[in-house]
Amino acid sequence: MSAIASPRRWITALMVMALALVGLGLATARPAHALGKGRACMFNATEGANGLGHVGWAFRVGPADDWIYGATESASWNWQRESNYATMLATFRTTNGRGYYDHFRCKDTTNSSVTAAKNKVNQVYSRPYNVVNDNCLTRSVEIFKAYDSSFNNLGNGIGNGPNWYYDNQLIGFGGRIYL
Repeated sequence: MSAIASPRRWITALMVMALALVGLGLATARPAHALGKGRACMFNATEGANGLGHVGWAFRVGPADDWIYGATESASWNWQRESNYATMLATFRTTNGRGYYDHFRCKDTTNSSVTAAKNKVNQVYSRPYNVVNDNCLTRSVEIFKAYDSSFNNLGNGIGNGPNWYYDNQLIGFGGRIYL
């Protein structure tokens, strides 16, 4: 055996070291940092779902005037947009006809995990709709909880009408703001 290792052994050794470094990097990886303070809002359409209500969601992207928002309108219609605050309000004022969404409530947060919330939007929109346990309300709550852990005290919304939940369960949210 020669004192110099064969090229095959060098390649194998380098591959083992590379895998070890990748493994070490994965083991010490930290979650993505939040974008700082945030704000999330739930929009209410009180006459939706035959008077049980209907809701949409919104969250701010960091401290800027940039919002991501949307709703599950029906079993076959989910939507989301990104714009500034004024355009977001105009969108909710006119979606499903003027006056369908009539007011909203918001909560400021100490963090804003925008990537986690965007991933949650994609996840909930990819699932089949279920009027009892996977609907406009339950999806909105899931998105809020992904956005910031301060929403973890919210109930999941299963078995609640959106109007009742909006009026009674939005812990820490401000009062109604009419559109």
